Amino acid sequence: MKLCIFENTTWENFLPLTYTRASFDLRCGVYSFRKRIAKHYPAEEISLLVREDIKQLYQDRYPDFSINQIEKGDTLLVNGLLLYNEMVQHEVDKLDLGEALFYDDELISAKIQNNQARNIILDDITNLLSNIKKLKTDIQPIKYIWQLIHRNPQQLIDDFELFSRDKTNYLIQDGIFHVVNPDKIYLAKDVILEPGVVLDASDGQIMIDEQAHIMANSVIKGPVYIGKKSQVNVGAKIYEGTNLGRLCKVGGEVEDTIFQSYSNKQHDGFLGHSYVGEWVNIGADTNNSNLKNNYQSVKVYFYPNNNFKNTEMQFFGCIFGDHTKTGINVTLNTGTVIGVGCNLYSSLLFSGFIPSFSMGSADRLGDLRLHKMLETAEIVKKRRNLRLSDAERLLLQKCFDDSSHARKIFHKVKR
Repeated sequence: MKLCIFENTTWENFLPLTYTRASFDLRCGVYSFRKRIAKHYPAEEISLLVREDIKQLYQDRYPDFSINQIEKGDTLLVNGLLLYNEMVQHEVDKLDLGEALFYDDELISAKIQNNQARNIILDDITNLLSNIKKLKTDIQPIKYIWQLIHRNPQQLIDDFELFSRDKTNYLIQDGIFHVVNPDKIYLAKDVILEPGVVLDASDGQIMIDEQAHIMANSVIKGPVYIGKKSQVNVGAKIYEGTNLGRLCKVGGEVEDTIFQSYSNKQHDGFLGHSYVGEWVNIGADTNNSNLKNNYQSVKVYFYPNNNFKNTEMQFFGCIFGDHTKTGINVTLNTGTVIGVGCNLYSSLLFSGFIPSFSMGSADRLGDLRLHKMLETAEIVKKRRNLRLSDAERLLLQKCFDDSSHARKIFHKVKR
């Protein structure tokens, strides 16, 4: 059985994060949706079905996967926004060839027989299922960004067994650090723990991946995941629900926040109930609010409606699109949505919606020139021994063009 993970048609609900990736590569818990699904089918051949805008990007990044192509043979289609677990897998595996699971009108999974290799696009799924037997299920995919933040603490706990299974735990309890509830703490190989570190798993698991570096006197309260080669700085306070991807550097106070990878918040300042994309740099003493003074639920800018939507969450911080930077002493109001490639500075309060490629202070925003942003992105990636590919440049160009109308509207309002 071959495995095809397809991008959900609700990908626009996750903008600005999905300008630069498929929705199934967003993180919740230890893994992205895609990686968690693949871990449940480790021996299967994998293909990915994404929208055409990002096809070339994915062909460059994942040369071992078939992109927008289904090979000949029996194929399992899986919705890329499922928080996969054994219960979901059990229901999916019960499907026979020619059967599909639907939640309302949304495809969850299907088993199809493909008579020949074919190139496909997302819209072709309807044709593939034209003669299929439809079965109802209560399994629901994730639908909104704020659900990722809300579900992240429990998902970290749920992922502990999958993450640590059949691995050697390198935790040494008699070191020059303090451990609470060691049975719920996992350290991978070559993790550095400096003097005075506190790992407190009283309320949830702590997982620290290979070559991570936890500097002196920092406190980590689970559930937390620290990704490969990531760094927690001196005296940092990392609270429950924090999730750092690969090669992040984080300091200050962080709570219930997801970092994709390659992003930094090195200095003091509070960040809570937020989602941080890749190649983001958060300046010293940047702070965000994650709770309104009247304790009411938070409304955020919702791209598909070009309007603000009630999250029905009391706690919600900020969203940072890829390649966004903040200067020192930047303050961000509850529910602020910042697009891709922004450069924000001044201590005036930013709030609401900041369109992609915006630059300036809260009272005076202008356009950040695309070529300047690309120059910075090239420098930043080079520091990680990576390069800005042609596919990434084209994608950022499209994002710049697509956001031009929003900049005209919202920059005028800000002035």
